Amino acid sequence: MIAKRIDHIFDIVFSILLFSLSLSMAIPNILLFVLFLVFLFKKDKIIITTWYLKFVFLFVFYILIKALFFNALVDNFGIYKYLGIVLALSVLMYNIKNISIVIKGYVFGLFVGVIVSLLKVFNFYFEFKTLPFGNTAEVHELLLIHRPYFGFMCLLSIILIDVLLPKIKLKNEKIVFIVIAFIIAFFMYVIVARLSLFLLIIYLIIRFINYFKFSLTRSIVGFFAIFVLLSGAFTLNKNLKNRLHIENSYSETLKVVKNQEPRFVIWTCFFDQVKNSNFNMYFGYNNRNSTQEELNNCYKVSIDNVSKRDYFIETQFNTHNQFFDVFLDGGIIGLSLFLLLLMSLAYTFNESFNAIFILLSFILFFTFENLFHRQLGVFLFGIIIPLFHKIVLKKNEK
Repeated sequence: MIAKRIDHIFDIVFSILLFSLSLSMAIPNILLFVLFLVFLFKKDKIIITTWYLKFVFLFVFYILIKALFFNALVDNFGIYKYLGIVLALSVLMYNIKNISIVIKGYVFGLFVGVIVSLLKVFNFYFEFKTLPFGNTAEVHELLLIHRPYFGFMCLLSIILIDVLLPKIKLKNEKIVFIVIAFIIAFFMYVIVARLSLFLLIIYLIIRFINYFKFSLTRSIVGFFAIFVLLSGAFTLNKNLKNRLHIENSYSETLKVVKNQEPRFVIWTCFFDQVKNSNFNMYFGYNNRNSTQEELNNCYKVSIDNVSKRDYFIETQFNTHNQFFDVFLDGGIIGLSLFLLLLMSLAYTFNESFNAIFILLSFILFFTFENLFHRQLGVFLFGIIIPLFHKIVLKKNEK
């Protein structure tokens, strides 16, 4: 009886933690500590038993031991602590009993964040008669979370709702979650979260075809209808065009993209680092501080525009690619361990569409962002991936 009560408390605290992710970064840290305390009293603990946890442990262990060996752990503790959080969250996630209550915590918390942001957006629109989601500074003031991460969290919530719906018995409750999903999708369209919006469209098209099991003719008609809808949505939202940097011709578009997209400069500087004599191909830099220093040096010599150069150096743009970051920090060995971790997930997830789509979404997000440089990023990876791993394993047991 006591064991069940402890399990229930553990699930509730985890659900509240997920609820708070969209609203605060301090609260999840406090609740993570509370979770650990409750975990100590759980009777049946899962620690490092699944292959996924073993791969996570191996990757984190290598990066931390390497940093310790080169006396770089203390200097870069602000980054390396996030890897520890990934491992801790992964272990804790495998110990939840009620998956539905945890998913609901995430969805409702994200929905509250969306509503708060929408109210701020509407207030801005009524005052200035415009939506500042092209490429403007006001975006940071209107959204509770950095736009790429907010959009990605919205995508995850819609997929989680899709996972949750078959488990819900009450019709009215299903309707509530469907309405929430529509509002979240609308929000993604309004804020023009490019990558997540693209992934959502792909996800909905595949689910639409799979659900209705259309014939070839109906599929073609369906694709045409979707194309018309997307064209209309594109026309109505000028911010979408601005965010995609679309101009009157391909050459003009490419010119604007190269000028406005930071990754053209950042990734070029990354490849320059690989050729650096101080970089060890097998183990990476001795101290990850060298990564940012070399990037800044590259920005100084490669960017002609003074204001743009100063902006890059002041902002200290990282690699904006998690794979590049792992390679510079851990070399071929570190990157191989990270890829091995992802490949093990692909093998486990291969029979679950939602799980494999989540994994592919994270991989794409890794391609454009350094998730492990942000607390929110490590919380998302450390919770969502093990959550779907647990869902898949539970399904296979049946």
